[in-house]
Amino acid sequence: MLLLTSTSDIIRIVTGSAADVDVHASYVDISGTTVTPGRTNTTPITTATTTTVVASPGSSTQRNVKALYVHNVSSTVATTVTVQHFDGTTNIDLVNCTLLPDEHLNLNENGAWVHRTGTLAEYTFQPPADANLGITGTLAESIPREICPEVNTTVAASGTLNMQLIYLTAGQLVSNITIASATTAAGTPTNYFFALYDINRNLLAQSANQTTSAWPANTVKTLAMTTPYRVPVSGAYYIGYMMTATTVATLKGGTARTGGQLANSAPIIYGTSTTGLTTSLPTTAAAITGTTASIYAAVS
Repeated sequence: MLLLTSTSDIIRIVTGSAADVDVHASYVDISGTTVTPGRTNTTPITTATTTTVVASPGSSTQRNVKALYVHNVSSTVATTVTVQHFDGTTNIDLVNCTLLPDEHLNLNENGAWVHRTGTLAEYTFQPPADANLGITGTLAESIPREICPEVNTTVAASGTLNMQLIYLTAGQLVSNITIASATTAAGTPTNYFFALYDINRNLLAQSANQTTSAWPANTVKTLAMTTPYRVPVSGAYYIGYMMTATTVATLKGGTARTGGQLANSAPIIYGTSTTGLTTSLPTTAAAITGTTASIYAAVS
């Protein structure tokens, strides 16, 4: 709960982007022995601004905010949200977070703040990250950079989705995917994407179509996701890569394994999936056919 005990006390929210944020507050006003329930539905917040979401109580009245519900209803725009208690002179930031599209920040009657995904799954505690010697800013790698042999890995033919296993931790925000080309540059590319899939090969996030953008040999390329994805559950995910081109770029990866019996046991470490792709990626990718090599990929 939050207490407003003077005619200057308010609760306000600071939004960092022009998303579309709905806010509901439920409270009770206590004046002597009289208890009066109340609630406020704030007009949707659609700009980067500061908005009062719970007004001051009347004279000789204490307002007890029992619950506060903040929902980013935008389907495309993420925003930072900061909840503040302001007494007319001093401002205190109570909590802040980034709400991705369709995410929620809730205050319950016990005074606990909860950050939830669009499916109302609660984000859990994120332990300290494992040691990461990846490129500056990266959060996780498919192969640790310091031991990746950077061999020339030939990927699937034009129009085929490549899938590389990667372990991600709950709470990580995947805004970008990084992959490095090897000794063969992309030759006359017409479409290509980087993407993130879950372990069941459902599309979670993807880059814009790079169409004819050049990708020279031996070049690290980082592509932004059109909508960042916050990882709800620690576990295995797949990095997807697809290119249509006269010559598909080869990628830096690991040495081919003898036989591949371990690499091709579930979950498959690296392999090929949906074929015949052109200007879009599959919402659910086909089953993966494993290969004996793997590619370097990282997220940031």
